[in-house]
Amino acid sequence: MRTLSACLFCVCVSLGSSALAQVDTPPQPTPPRPTGGASPAPAPGPGEPVMPEVDDPMLVPLETPGSVLGSWQQALALVRARSTSVATAQAQIAQAQARSRQALANSLPDISGTGSVRRSLLFGTGAQFTEAGPQANVRIPSPATVWQAGVSLRQSILDLRSWHDTGTARKAEQVATLSAEDTERLTLGALADTIVTVVTAERLAEVTRVSLRSNLSTLDLTKKRMTLGAASAVDVLRTDQEVASTRADVVQADEAVRQAREALGLALGYPEAWGLASDIKLDELAKDARASCAPIQDPEQRTDVRAARLNLEVNERNVDSASYGHAPTLDVVSDFSYTSAPQSARPVQWSVGAVLTVPIYDGGRLGSDRGLNEATATVARQQLTEATRRARLEATQAQRSVQVAGASFSVSRQARDIAAESARLSKIAFVHGTGTSFDLVDSAQRLRLAEIDVTIKEFEVVRARITALLALSNCSL
Repeated sequence: MRTLSACLFCVCVSLGSSALAQVDTPPQPTPPRPTGGASPAPAPGPGEPVMPEVDDPMLVPLETPGSVLGSWQQALALVRARSTSVATAQAQIAQAQARSRQALANSLPDISGTGSVRRSLLFGTGAQFTEAGPQANVRIPSPATVWQAGVSLRQSILDLRSWHDTGTARKAEQVATLSAEDTERLTLGALADTIVTVVTAERLAEVTRVSLRSNLSTLDLTKKRMTLGAASAVDVLRTDQEVASTRADVVQADEAVRQAREALGLALGYPEAWGLASDIKLDELAKDARASCAPIQDPEQRTDVRAARLNLEVNERNVDSASYGHAPTLDVVSDFSYTSAPQSARPVQWSVGAVLTVPIYDGGRLGSDRGLNEATATVARQQLTEATRRARLEATQAQRSVQVAGASFSVSRQARDIAAESARLSKIAFVHGTGTSFDLVDSAQRLRLAEIDVTIKEFEVVRARITALLALSNCSL
């Protein structure tokens, strides 16, 4: 009877195919991502027993969204055309240019024309002087309609404050340009990080499904062993609990994939989820990003620091602008007019003059403006100090993070290999009856956690490289 039971058990084991085994080869730089259909079972490792084949609805990966990102160049084009941050930065440049033109207008000639038409509605009879002499008993006023036209010119000759404000506005325009470039740098960094997040989430979802398939296969085998008397109900319950825990991981991993895809769509300027083409290589993402960025040696040459430095200069010039408000101004004015009134001694009038304006007392407005601008300049000075410190710290941390991420990935991969070997030996011992279900479930848990950790660490290396690139670069779309 024992021989018959052993033979039946061997038949049950040999009927399936391996699904519990984990991949023993080290992860590739760009792992394949599921594109639909059932997740395939991994091939058994060397010396592993053949496990029962299982099928479950949760083993089917998420479907790829209708919109798929095919390349980094496509991402740049979409961001350039649809990013609200980039569009806002460009609009701020246009605002600065308009303010610069407004400041320049105060120093340019001001020419205005006027015209008027006046018609009398009430008339009387009386004497009126004309070119032919006085005339009596005529209707007055005559003519009933009189029109007048004129042109005025005003040109500033001496206006220190306007000249100073014109230069300040031009520097403010440069601040807006540098701020827009830094916005593009941050946008590119966020886009690259979102792409890595999507790939990481998809890879984690794939790992959890591999673990679910493995646990389902183990549960099926344990139930068959209990039928043959080689396992107890406690073994089945323990394995079933592990399956339930893995199912919860699959649900959470799928939701993480959905949120990552939606974040990618938002980064590209769309309110719906976007997927990634299966041929996108993350190890080339940093190279593609480098093509859009120019590396720098000194963190203080980064666009955000340069913009903060220029912003301080603009605010310091605003302090001086209030002082220039006490200086006198000199303008040249000229008026030219013509009237159709016949009683006018000269219908054409033309005059030229000069206007000198000397500020005496303005109620303290210029003094308050200077105090306000000094406080604003102090804020800008502190912002420059903060931006400089942050840029240097980010550059240092980014360079160190590449080394840390590489070392963590190496350690995690070694731990994953150890966990995979432990799980393989536990399966062999369990199938041959020398191991317990507790050892099998425990080794499977450790392997699943190790697979998840090595997946995260793998893509953290790519993320660290991109962060290090952007920390010491000036980027442009």
